[in-house]
Amino acid sequence: MNKIIALFISFLSLNAYSQTDKNGNPVFNSLTLSEEKVDDYVLNSNYYTLANNISNRNSSVFINQQPSLDEIELAATKLPSDFFLVVKNLSPVKMIMLAEKSEKVFFVIDPTTGSNEVFPTDIKGDITENRANEIIEQKFDKKAKIDGNILFFNNKKLSIISTEEIKTKVKNLISEKKLNKGEANQIKFADKALLKKIIIKETTDGGKLDFFTEIKGHENDGIQVKPGVFSTKNGIALYKWGRGNYELGVNKVEDALNIWEEIKDRKPSQREIEYITM
Repeated sequence: MNKIIALFISFLSLNAYSQTDKNGNPVFNSLTLSEEKVDDYVLNSNYYTLANNISNRNSSVFINQQPSLDEIELAATKLPSDFFLVVKNLSPVKMIMLAEKSEKVFFVIDPTTGSNEVFPTDIKGDITENRANEIIEQKFDKKAKIDGNILFFNNKKLSIISTEEIKTKVKNLISEKKLNKGEANQIKFADKALLKKIIIKETTDGGKLDFFTEIKGHENDGIQVKPGVFSTKNGIALYKWGRGNYELGVNKVEDALNIWEEIKDRKPSQREIEYITM
């Protein structure tokens, strides 16, 4: 587990919280869950998923394409789960990650210098609330259930750490250690409203996400993706557009589909949903 933490620190210092490594491969896919204004900064809350990570060969935490329940349990309880970005003027100042060593700690990473600090925390429990919820949603174990603050999974009882407790501890740490006072990074984050405007603009004729103008009149022409696999030019364009959204920071399919709906002024078709999701 310490090796994974070290890997994170290395990637994060080099890539400033990018979803991909220097070769363009996913490092550890995550979802942005919320943004909250606190004093003079915005607290950006994120979650490292199990899905599309432990069974994804391109992920740095790949285990197996069909991981066993024991492997899922180990990943769910030991891999980092919740992390937070301290953002000022759309720029990350610090990253704070709840991690497991011999006991739970907060890793704080400075994106400008790559330096890191470790702070103890008195958080107790076996699994985070976000992980417990994902285990139920992904149906890894048909017998799994949540009862109060206990997750029943893989014939185990795992105590759940509430998201609110983690967030409260993070806010207290930021205040106590003045983690919101760091130097701003050169990388700028676009909030959701600004990101939507950028994507809509780049989807117009000649934009970086305009994969559609050049195929007008030939949308349904067949194209071979790889030996034995065929699609249409429009399908490939939709896939590229969805991928472009992800690379720009749209990490929820629902958000990408909402942007597409606004661009087209109609609900996306089932085919559009399938290719953009892909």
